[in-house]
Amino acid sequence: IGDLIMQRLLKEYGMTLGIIWGACLMVFVFMYVLVLSPQSLMKQKFSSELEEKKQDYVAARGASQEGARKRLLLEVEELEDKLRSYVADSNGSTNLTFDISQIANKNNVASFSIKSKANNNFFDVPQCSLISENRMDVSFMSDFRQFAMFLNSLERHEPVVFVDSFSITRGRHSDSGHRVSMRLSVFVEKRNDS
Repeated sequence: IGDLIMQRLLKEYGMTLGIIWGACLMVFVFMYVLVLSPQSLMKQKFSSELEEKKQDYVAARGASQEGARKRLLLEVEELEDKLRSYVADSNGSTNLTFDISQIANKNNVASFSIKSKANNNFFDVPQCSLISENRMDVSFMSDFRQFAMFLNSLERHEPVVFVDSFSITRGRHSDSGHRVSMRLSVFVEKRNDS
């Protein structure tokens, strides 16, 4: 009987101990998920931000040195040169119609006409405060080879001329050429009227 009572007490004691340990384990898991896990994520976030700030500090400290300044100034000049191939200055944009007319003459297109859509007021480019857009309508008569040569010359022009759209209407006579209509656009640097 004594062994039976002892086994029963040990069994009850083991179950009670198991329930207590299980409850404690659930509380610890809950606390980890609720408290420690978010802190770990915040620590990782702060560590990455600290690393970024360290890199910014090293870059700023390097920029204060004379050699780094010269290198950065050279880089800025190179980027400005690249920008000039895509954006016309506000004064040079008036020469674009003449340049495009010259390209048309070189490619022997007939009945060439060009009309600017903006009269000294350029179109705003969404989300751009430094550039605007000059749009032009071009029409001429040519065969397909002349059209391809004209288009190729436009693509190589600096500043870059974008062909927004074009249409070709077949000519009535085989020797008269085809009517071509194009809408062109060019980025223009905004004037500082201050």
